[in-house]
Amino acid sequence: MTSKAPGPKDRIPDFRRRLLAKQVDELFFFVPPAVAFSFIGSIATVLVFYDTGDLLRGLAWFIYATLVTFFRGLVALAYRQQAKPVINPAFWGRMMLIGNLLAGIQWGLIGTVLYPEGHGYRELFTVLVITSFVAGSITAFSPVKWVHMALAIPASLPPAIYIFFMQGQPNWLGGGMALFFIFCVLFFSWKQYHIVAARLIVELDNEELLKRSLESNRSLSDTNLQLRYQSESEQRAKQEARHRAQQLGTHVARTLLPVIEIDRHHNIVEWNEAAEKTLGFRFNEVSGQRLTSLLLPAERMLRDRPALEHSFGEDRASSIDTVMQTKRGTRMPAHLYITPMRVEDGVPVRVGVIAIFMAGGEEDFANAA
Repeated sequence: MTSKAPGPKDRIPDFRRRLLAKQVDELFFFVPPAVAFSFIGSIATVLVFYDTGDLLRGLAWFIYATLVTFFRGLVALAYRQQAKPVINPAFWGRMMLIGNLLAGIQWGLIGTVLYPEGHGYRELFTVLVITSFVAGSITAFSPVKWVHMALAIPASLPPAIYIFFMQGQPNWLGGGMALFFIFCVLFFSWKQYHIVAARLIVELDNEELLKRSLESNRSLSDTNLQLRYQSESEQRAKQEARHRAQQLGTHVARTLLPVIEIDRHHNIVEWNEAAEKTLGFRFNEVSGQRLTSLLLPAERMLRDRPALEHSFGEDRASSIDTVMQTKRGTRMPAHLYITPMRVEDGVPVRVGVIAIFMAGGEEDFANAA
């Protein structure tokens, strides 16, 4: 059984608060023009009250409408001063819901308590004003749940009940249709809320994806910088090692001390200029030949060869005294310094041998022998 893929609620940290913050921000984007249009409607309504000879009640209603406008405008202004996204979006949503509830009562009053008793254009004006503000504010107030309904229900439901069922004879057909139209407005308000929420969830999901992508890019960039720094350090180390090896190679090649390099089989693989001059052999003459067989005199083979080759096979530096024979047959007492140069699995595969020959004549040679 396959596990269900994680949804936005699981992928997005602090999902509910961040979604509500976006909903509240979209709500307050529409609040300033909505409040301004509502106040313009209030001015037009009080003028209708004056024109129909009901100025006193109209002024009382207008004072209430002005206070509601001031409250809603003050909330909108205070929200505008907040850093976005706001820390407590639920508070601002509740404040706007209260403001809309007061505004819904404001428009509901002109369709109930302040509804004209006599027939005239004010009746049609009242219905048009309520219908326009309730239906026209769906887009403005639907981003946050219940905010539009807080305006729509007290503004439209009491007047529909009062006009069709309480004033004069009940009109069941007209009243039923009015209630149906109110239901339609509330239904589309509810659908609009879910449409806005779905869009904002996608925005949140994309923002989170972009954030993670940027974090991954930053992490990758940091890793690349570290690798680049490591690579540059390794390159510098290699260059220094090559430079050092070159210097050491130059030193070995030009030193006055005979230097010989042998492999694990004790065969000669390198031979510097001092060794050529001292021992008389050119490198191409000794390359690949066994050191002990080439340079030890016959009388020294049994005596010194085992100890010398034993030293070649040890993973440590050592020294030994022996006698070496030149190409011309001259025997020279020598002190050999043996150094493992490269070791694999504890076995030297390259061994350096530096020979220091003792100066002197036959007496010195006899003493060394």
